[in-house]
Amino acid sequence: MDAEARNQYLRELREEYCLAPKATKSQLLDEAVKRTGLARKVIIRKLARPVTLVRRPRAKRRRIYDAAVAAAITELWTLFDYPCGQRLVPLLREQVPRLRQQGWWQCSEEVAAKLLRISAKTADRLLAPQRRQLRLDRRRGSSMRRLLLEQIPLKVAEEWDRRQVGNLQVDFVAHCGQSTAGRFLWTLSTVDIASNWWEGEPVMDRTQQSTRCALDAIRRRLPFRLREIHPDNDHSVINHLLVEYCRENQIALSRSRPLKKNDNCWVEQKNWTHVRKLVGYHRLSGGLQYRLLKDLYRVWSLWRNYFQLVMRLASKTRRGSQVHRRYDVPATPYQRLLASGQLSQAARESLQQRYASLNPIQLRQQIEQRQNELLRTLRRSETNPDSARKLTPRSVTSFVTQRPAVRLPEEMT
Repeated sequence: MDAEARNQYLRELREEYCLAPKATKSQLLDEAVKRTGLARKVIIRKLARPVTLVRRPRAKRRRIYDAAVAAAITELWTLFDYPCGQRLVPLLREQVPRLRQQGWWQCSEEVAAKLLRISAKTADRLLAPQRRQLRLDRRRGSSMRRLLLEQIPLKVAEEWDRRQVGNLQVDFVAHCGQSTAGRFLWTLSTVDIASNWWEGEPVMDRTQQSTRCALDAIRRRLPFRLREIHPDNDHSVINHLLVEYCRENQIALSRSRPLKKNDNCWVEQKNWTHVRKLVGYHRLSGGLQYRLLKDLYRVWSLWRNYFQLVMRLASKTRRGSQVHRRYDVPATPYQRLLASGQLSQAARESLQQRYASLNPIQLRQQIEQRQNELLRTLRRSETNPDSARKLTPRSVTSFVTQRPAVRLPEEMT
């Protein structure tokens, strides 16, 4: 209980304590110790003298570090590029005598002595008004954000079961060109760890609701049951909306460590092979390019999942300065799903029927057609003719019309 509730409890207890016999007083004291957390002797003194229930106000201490010290430390703080108190105090103890001895900076003996014995906490307190004025306050996440992150467990690459189908890593890819200002398209890229099955979904705005809708659309297209979602610490994915979505659909949720891309390595490598090599680094925006990119991803996912072989790392040994890697037998994500033995009979038959209906030559033609349509919209949106000349095979190998649109090497995962 807080101090106010504790004092109220002791006031009500005092009259009963004074009129009670000795044995009852002992019981009342035991109960008061349990409820208030105070020592037994402290409670006896408070019940005997009710004036001590209210704490007397403390006398104000004499101010040691006055305005002269604040002005001097602000000047040195600005000189040394606004360090924090823990870094500033050692600098003061080293540089104040040196600067005064060389005649480069002057202050009184009293101010210099105070600067040499000031603590880091006091220095930060004196510099707080200047920090607010210069907007140098440290940006911290909200308490709600920290509570949300505490509910979601961390997971690193070594902790994954690479044979279990249904564990999905998630990441956003920005199609912003050379500037993140304004509105532009994003790609929500997802990959299954066990089979390397990839799905992508464009979003107009990276909001919580659009992210949930994109994940729901990807989940409906997956040929297997979604067991776990693993994004990085992006606020568009790590939010209460997605947490509730995972709880409703019985999906586990984990996250990566901050600034550790290797925790999300399976989807990070797909950002190049499956997104950048397909649409490049150009700026995409608007409803037309959104629809074209969405249609392109539908065909592209079929091509990658059914007809592109993937080599997975089986072992890695180091001999001196050389690293020898051994890979398993190349197989497509479709073949790896069938070989996993974790699909239902209906899902297996659906996959086999879908594979039998696909024509790889027709898929390649559809990919080229949609890429050319997207390229034409990009050229029309470019008002500067010099920027249109940047759309060359060197900038994105998939925007080539004279040869096959996509010439991708086998993926080394």
